[in-house]
Amino acid sequence: MDATVPERRVRISRIAGRYLIFDIEDVVYIRRHHGICAVLTGTMPQNPTQNLFLGLPVELHSEEAKLLVDKGVGYIADELTDHLSRLSIMDGNLRKAYLQHIKQQRRNAQQAFEEEKAKIQAKHQAKRKAAAKPNPTVTTNPEEASAIAESGPSLFDPSMSPNPAKETRPKETLPPSITPTTSAHLLPIPSNPVSTAVDPSSSSYPLYKYLNSRGYYTTPGLRFGGDYSVYPGDPFRYHAHHMANSYGWDEEIPMLDLVMSGRLGTAVKKSFLFGAEKPGKEVGGAAKEEGGHGEVRVFCIEWAGM
Repeated sequence: MDATVPERRVRISRIAGRYLIFDIEDVVYIRRHHGICAVLTGTMPQNPTQNLFLGLPVELHSEEAKLLVDKGVGYIADELTDHLSRLSIMDGNLRKAYLQHIKQQRRNAQQAFEEEKAKIQAKHQAKRKAAAKPNPTVTTNPEEASAIAESGPSLFDPSMSPNPAKETRPKETLPPSITPTTSAHLLPIPSNPVSTAVDPSSSSYPLYKYLNSRGYYTTPGLRFGGDYSVYPGDPFRYHAHHMANSYGWDEEIPMLDLVMSGRLGTAVKKSFLFGAEKPGKEVGGAAKEEGGHGEVRVFCIEWAGM
């Protein structure tokens, strides 16, 4: 994460209890400068049934949303309430301007789509013209030419295909549609946004904040049997080094859980990391650690050999 982080306020839309980000620039910003990957959950307009690569919006889990709010980088917006209230106070001129903005976006997207389609068609036409030119290096004996003419067209002549148009039709790869994903023109960022408090769904926020503050990237760790998969850098560049679980400071950890998680982590070439928050000692009514959290201690378990 860069030392000099540009100032930006990320709008986190809360919809049906989920925390979503629709603006691609915000997604890039939180990943590059704050080590938050989140999870792509949307579908792409031209590939609605894909099961490998998803699109916007990205969904934050509650710990990620709370971290952005605590840092002052993002704010939580109740999307339904904000849209309805904004639309209700818009006068005729503002409503007309917003509709014109949406129409202009659609025209720009259509123009970009048509330009890309024309380039693809021109490329295929150039290939067909090049293939139709006679090869000057190939010479045919006059007697052989007359024999071919008498015997009729060749069985393998592409011009005699039952459906020549189908045979020569190029396979066009159209660009993905350009679809606006944010209504920032309708809902501009307020100067002093009032953010709704985020209540993490689990007690693992102290561990998550601890890992993020030390430059680690995390993703959901369910596939490896933990709360998080922990990366030393961006997951585009590194494999996960740890699988992590969070526990309470005085919580008893069953020995079977340690053995099972440690062996599972070793099997997938990762160490098993677990940590807990030490209750902060209050000094003058304030918690010792910034943000009201105490000290976090972590340990790693890895099987060296059996």
